Amino acid sequence: MNRTIYSVITGTGNYIPTKHTRNEDFLINEFYDADGKNLEKANREIIDKFFEITTISERRYVTDNLVTSDIACYAASRLFNKIRGCQKGTGYRG
Repeated sequence: MNRTIYSVITGTGNYIPTKHTRNEDFLINEFYDADGKNLEKANREIIDKFFEITTISERRYVTDNLVTSDIACYAASRLFNKIRGCQKGTGYRG
């Protein structure tokens, strides 16, 4: 069987949103169960349990002035900046 390779991934770009929310920021929120009933536990207990299960201590959010194409452009820009440092023979002709 002849297997022709048509493309090779040689790098990736990324964008890390600048807006972050720490677990402590959720202390003022209300938490509900699957039936929509308010949880009886203290918020600190809920947040600590969530951290224990997931190890997530903060979340990143895209700011309201950005859309998907904006963050894709930022990620692509980072990728292209990395590619400029590649050696000859990689196919990049920048």
